[in-house]
Amino acid sequence: MALQRELAAAVAIPIVLAVLFLGPPLLFNMLVAVIALCALWEFYRMAEKTGHAVAKTVGLAAGGLVLGAAALRWGPIHFETSSQTVEVIGRSSGVWWYGASIAAVMAASIAPLVGRVAPAGALSSAGSTVFGVAAIALPATAMCFLRGFSPRAVLFLLLLVWVCDSCAYYFGSRFGRHRLAPVVSPKKSWEGTIAGLAGAALFGAAAGTWWFLPQMGAARGALVGALASSAGQIGDLVESLWKRGAAVKDSGSFLPGHGGFYDRIDSLLFAGPVVALFVLNL
Repeated sequence: MALQRELAAAVAIPIVLAVLFLGPPLLFNMLVAVIALCALWEFYRMAEKTGHAVAKTVGLAAGGLVLGAAALRWGPIHFETSSQTVEVIGRSSGVWWYGASIAAVMAASIAPLVGRVAPAGALSSAGSTVFGVAAIALPATAMCFLRGFSPRAVLFLLLLVWVCDSCAYYFGSRFGRHRLAPVVSPKKSWEGTIAGLAGAALFGAAAGTWWFLPQMGAARGALVGALASSAGQIGDLVESLWKRGAAVKDSGSFLPGHGGFYDRIDSLLFAGPVVALFVLNL
């Protein structure tokens, strides 16, 4: 299992970094869209295991609409023009992205009608379908925004989550005594959670004064690290809750030794919007 994890990581990580730094923003955004849609599919499969009649086709179409709009919104084709024209284009694309998001949620809401779900299950069906779009597709657009700002902002997010997870795992496995959520995730401890937060805060402080996001500063970088890592750990627990309810170990089996796509991005979906909010105000 460990060898499978290492081999999968050895293949996946260079591909992601190459797309992130060597490709145009639109290419990375499309990669985000594909991964997020795969995670959304896995979420819908788990929802079905709990008895919810999810309209997967409508939900995936709605999620694709949101992610596609975000990919275009923050993956522009650069060209020379006046600043006034750029401002108008920016406002227009923002309106289209907002409209696409609202349309996607509304489409997912009427999914039970399209899927001919019985009235008794219509509310749970619509709720699961809409929730998948809101909990996976929408927050995934934060990574598109960060790539539009700078590829270093995306790398900052990825490393921040990795530092948090690594500190939480190694410190928690050695010193963890108090269970964080024994019913949902028995191996997680408060000691590991605090270590993850501290490690991420230190990394954020360093990144805020160095190559990643030097315009952020050490204090704000540490705050981003603490808040985003906390959000990421919550995201991991939330997905563990869904998996526990669906009686599955992993959301999927596409990545050998790593589980499914949702397993890989659960923390990013919660941490990404936090980082994006701070970057938005730089």
